[in-house]
Amino acid sequence: MGKYFLRNHELPEPEAANRWFAYAESHGIDIPKAISIWEDAATVSGNESRRLVREAGITIETP
Repeated sequence: MGKYFLRNHELPEPEAANRWFAYAESHGIDIPKAISIWEDAATVSGNESRRLVREAGITIETP
């Protein structure tokens, strides 16, 4: 399981996810796409998805 940070403060995954989905919705990203990005960002190979999530101020450290 990875670690989730909002502006360098660690937070639980559900809280990070809620913030991501709120950001995605307010930026015109539909929910299925936002889910796909979030799930991919938690994988080792999800560099591009982590970049997108970082735009919401959330950093994901993979295990």
